[in-house]
Amino acid sequence: MKTLLVNGCSWTAGGGLDTPDTKENIEQLLNHVVWPSHVKRKLGFDKCINLAEGCGSNQRICRTTFDWVMQQDAETLKNTTVIIQWSHEDRYEYYVPTEEEKSDFQKRYQVTPATEESLHKSLLDSNTGKLPLFSGNRTGGNYSLTRNLDRWARVNPNSLMSHVEEATSPVVRKDAESRYRTYTDQEGMYNWVFHMGFLYNLLKSKGVEVYFWYFTQYVKNMPEEIQDYIYDTFPMLEDTRWHNWQYQRIASEDGLSGDPHPNARGHEQIADHIIDAIAKKKTILRRP
Repeated sequence: MKTLLVNGCSWTAGGGLDTPDTKENIEQLLNHVVWPSHVKRKLGFDKCINLAEGCGSNQRICRTTFDWVMQQDAETLKNTTVIIQWSHEDRYEYYVPTEEEKSDFQKRYQVTPATEESLHKSLLDSNTGKLPLFSGNRTGGNYSLTRNLDRWARVNPNSLMSHVEEATSPVVRKDAESRYRTYTDQEGMYNWVFHMGFLYNLLKSKGVEVYFWYFTQYVKNMPEEIQDYIYDTFPMLEDTRWHNWQYQRIASEDGLSGDPHPNARGHEQIADHIIDAIAKKKTILRRP
C-alpha cells in the first residue's frame, strides 16, 4: 500500500476554506480539495495522511512528522512518500504540562495526550460554566480542535491558540508573547535549517522518499550561504531559489476578503506544480 504523508501549515490544511468547521466539511476539504488530495489521486497513492494544521510552526511539523514515522513499521515506511511544506520561521509552540508533570521531577519529560474532556474544560465559559456554542464537535462546530487535539500551544506574532488552556487569559498571552521580545529573524532562520536537517536525516535513514518546499517565504531573502546550503542539501521542489509559486487565491474570487490562501483551483494548480517538480527530479513517480 502506497502512502502519501504531508505536513505543513494552513496552505496544506486548507486555510480559508475550512468554514464551516464541521466534520463533514473538513473531511470533504482534506479528501477532495487541498493539494495533497490531488497529488494522491494523480500519482496513485492508496491513502494520504495530512498532518498539517493552520498556524502550525516548523517545530510542530518536525514533531508530528517524527511521532508518526516512529510509530510505523519498516514495510509501511518503505512504501511512504513524504512532502513537507515548511511554515513561517517566526512561529513556535510550547508544551502545556499537567500539574503532575510540573510537580514530579521524574515526569518532566512525559508527554500526556490531551483529551476531549480537557478541551471542553478549557473552553468553558467563565460566566456561565457552560460550553460556548462554537466549541467541540458535540455541538456541531470546530471539528478541527478535536481532530488535532494535543497539549502543544501554537504561537505566532499575531495569535495564540491552545487546546488545553485559556488562550485569551492575560497571563497565558503574556507568557507566550514574551518569547518574541528576544526573537530575531536570524534565530528563526537557523532553527528552520536545523529542523530541515533533522527531519531529512530521519526520513532518509528510514528509507522514506521525501521532498521539501517552502511556500510562504522567499528563501532568496536569506544570506547566500544559507540558500546554497538549502538547495545543495535538501530535495526542494522549487525549480530555483527564485521560484515564485503561481496559484489562484481566495482573494481572486472574493476581493473583499484579501485572503492569500489558495482557493480550490489554486490547490489543484499547486498539486500540478508539485507533481511536475517531482517528475523533474527523475524519481520513480511519474505523472499519469
